[in-house]
Amino acid sequence: MAQVKDEPSRPVGKMVLFGLLTAALYGLIFANADWVMEYFTRGAWYAAMPVATVFVFSFVHGAFASHLWSVLGVGVSRKPAQPRPPKVRKALRRRRPQPQLRLET
Repeated sequence: MAQVKDEPSRPVGKMVLFGLLTAALYGLIFANADWVMEYFTRGAWYAAMPVATVFVFSFVHGAFASHLWSVLGVGVSRKPAQPRPPKVRKALRRRRPQPQLRLET
């Protein structure tokens, strides 16, 4: 009886898609640097544009990096964690004072 291992598929297509999107976003920003500087530095409500841009870049580049690591086979180990044995504290041997007989005169 042959055993089939369940290996997760490698998301090569998603990696390529997000890689192309990342390159396109960087190309778009650098190609329109004058427009970006003009609108991103106006202040007021225009100040939300750099923040939104950073979120978009972060999502797309993060998805690309995640899929890249998955394709390369670097990921979280799926092995169940083995519990560590509890630490056993060594009992300290202390000398206990023993009662002694004394004769008082």
